Amino acid sequence: MPLFDTADVYVRPIRLSDVPAWYSYLSIPSVIEHTSWNLSSENDLQKLVMSYLANEAESPIRFAIVDKVSDNLVGTIGFHTLSSANLSAELAYDIHPSFWGKGIATDVAKGMVNWGHSIRGFFRIQACALDTNVASMRVLEKCGFRQEGKLRNLRIVRGVPRDCFLYSIIPKPRMQNER
Repeated sequence: MPLFDTADVYVRPIRLSDVPAWYSYLSIPSVIEHTSWNLSSENDLQKLVMSYLANEAESPIRFAIVDKVSDNLVGTIGFHTLSSANLSAELAYDIHPSFWGKGIATDVAKGMVNWGHSIRGFFRIQACALDTNVASMRVLEKCGFRQEGKLRNLRIVRGVPRDCFLYSIIPKPRMQNER
């Protein structure tokens, strides 16, 4: 469990009880417009949360981002496509639109990357952003991710093949005298 928070939010394990609030903002067309979410009901998210709760070696990991004042869900963040053989995972996150532009995604993503590298031992953390998701690309760049290229027709998004930009971040190598 990552132990970090910001001035406005904290991170905790995701719960099945988070599904209604999560689905409510993922049902807003402007929220998913530049993402690869393909949801048809809360049941889709319930199945995902169950996979997060499985706690197996290569199970996806997802945490709730919660407002400190209201204790309401304002987003989620985590890793999917984990590979223990390659020490890698893909970062994914979403934020309720009422909290956009406040630096929450950047702050929490930085914490997750640090946790992924230092606690989980991932050597490579990658992220994909649809080629139209300028806001997500900015978050990744602020976190130190480097763009590696464009992956054509990587994901089927609401029935349409879409291109994504691939980003990655690897831990800085230690100097020999730091070991």
